[in-house]
Amino acid sequence: MWVPVYVQCVTLIVHIFLCWLLIWYYPFGAVGAAVATNITYIANMIITDIWCYRNLDTWAMPTREMLNDICPYLKVGISGMLMLCFEWWAFELLAIFSGLLSVEALAAEVVVINLVTFIFMVPLGISYSASALTGYFIAKRDFERARKYSMLTLVFN
Repeated sequence: MWVPVYVQCVTLIVHIFLCWLLIWYYPFGAVGAAVATNITYIANMIITDIWCYRNLDTWAMPTREMLNDICPYLKVGISGMLMLCFEWWAFELLAIFSGLLSVEALAAEVVVINLVTFIFMVPLGISYSASALTGYFIAKRDFERARKYSMLTLVFN
């Protein structure tokens, strides 16, 4: 559970150096910021994948058995993905239309989107934690604690 935190801390330091290097030392500007961000994201993925591969408790080679009964997961996953994408696209359309109105409207919309995103992170983090704990206790057949964590999510969110 702490591995992503450690990986993020290490790549944050690398990201700060990359931003300095690509934005100020080599004056690439916005392109340098985008390249630094992509390098950081790819490094996060690679380091986490290597750690998972080396730790036998968290890595399993894919097999055909993993694809059994995948339809219920896809049904929930695709509908959830579409809900998030439509919400995201609605915000993007708002940014485009507010940019057509004026620079001030676009600036106000950017501030509102950043506030909404910041406020949204708290319930999202609680939901992720509660989903992991609920699934963990369901797998252990401790349904009472799983119910407790799912109800706790509803109360906090």
